[in-house]
Amino acid sequence: MKRITPILIVVVIALAAAIWWFSPKQVVKRRTATMLRTLTLEPGTGKAGRQMGVYSLNALLAKDVSLENPTIQEANGSFDREELGSAFSWICEQARQTKFELQSIHSITVEGKQAEISFTLNALAEMPNYRPADGEYEVVFRWVNDETEGWRLTRAEWKEARK
Repeated sequence: MKRITPILIVVVIALAAAIWWFSPKQVVKRRTATMLRTLTLEPGTGKAGRQMGVYSLNALLAKDVSLENPTIQEANGSFDREELGSAFSWICEQARQTKFELQSIHSITVEGKQAEISFTLNALAEMPNYRPADGEYEVVFRWVNDETEGWRLTRAEWKEARK
């Protein structure tokens, strides 16, 4: 009996950790972090490395994605995955750098196959002649769980944070 108890404790702890790790809230949280890392383009990185991010981005997007952004009019509307991949490819070519740093998560709600995460983001998008994003933003990502593709971003809303 003394030999079984430690094994049983380890199994229970591993099971609890697996349940927590694969819970929808944790998956959405990790997918959001992956999205922000994918959109971040460090200065001086090569074009080939940046272009690999397009594949990562496509793996995170639903077939159709709605964007709502009051500061960049061209980035508003509903777009299919290929359009967004093409736009990101262009950004990879043009941007001096982009940085998207999660500051704090306000809430994560999961209802069935849909989830929403609300957070504060520090963003910088530096293009050759202007900065379309520079500062703190309030962001809401909506995710949908597709049975074949997993959690995919279906909507992104952001606005400048109040100071």
